[in-house]
Amino acid sequence: MGKRSAFIYIVIVLVALTNLSYQKFIQENHPPTIKIITPLANASVQSGMSLNYRLSVSDKEDGDSQFDEINTKEVLLEVKYLGSKSASTTATVKTAQDDAPGLGVIRTSNCLNCHGFNSKSIGPSFFEISKRYPATRANTDTLIRNIKNGSANIWGKEKMPSHPELTIDEIKSTVLWILKNSASQNTSYYNGTTGIIQFPAKKGSYLLTASYVDHGLNGGLGKRLKGVNMVMVSVK
Repeated sequence: MGKRSAFIYIVIVLVALTNLSYQKFIQENHPPTIKIITPLANASVQSGMSLNYRLSVSDKEDGDSQFDEINTKEVLLEVKYLGSKSASTTATVKTAQDDAPGLGVIRTSNCLNCHGFNSKSIGPSFFEISKRYPATRANTDTLIRNIKNGSANIWGKEKMPSHPELTIDEIKSTVLWILKNSASQNTSYYNGTTGIIQFPAKKGSYLLTASYVDHGLNGGLGKRLKGVNMVMVSVK
């Protein structure tokens, strides 16, 4: 082997060893695991009645809900009315992995620290916002401006901070999602690992989708992953 060939061989070996060492120390984000403990799959409830729910969340990077290591405000339960139709949970899990753009922004920003879907927190619920602001162009522009620049003395003494980290398109998609979905008669949303589902007086099948979006590696590095669990409940 000539000197040039030997040099090239050594370089190739060093590059390969470097890549192996790099890959060895690369961290991998693991998807969270979320489970609907209650209600059980195919449970039934009388029309107009309420039902307690309980969820568990575990994530290798974020922690475990049983040890209060998960921010429960970031745990979401969607209750969707299907009428007389039924749905295969395995067939719909893939669809549930992708949040609508506006909901995705809500879940990965700090919105849920101050706002709930149906109940008042530090700030008004998304349902209250949708009631005060019908979905008009003027109201949409007002809400975009309030979120971007911050606001005060609209819902009481509490001030909403500005959100310079969000683009106008991200804020607009959030506003449109709130105004369109928060007052939906067929879908309701709940925060937390425990709570009470208020079923309307509509008989039929309901699909419960619990989900949690993790914080990536080291609180923000890498892609954020989502865990999903679904069960069907019938209202009679």
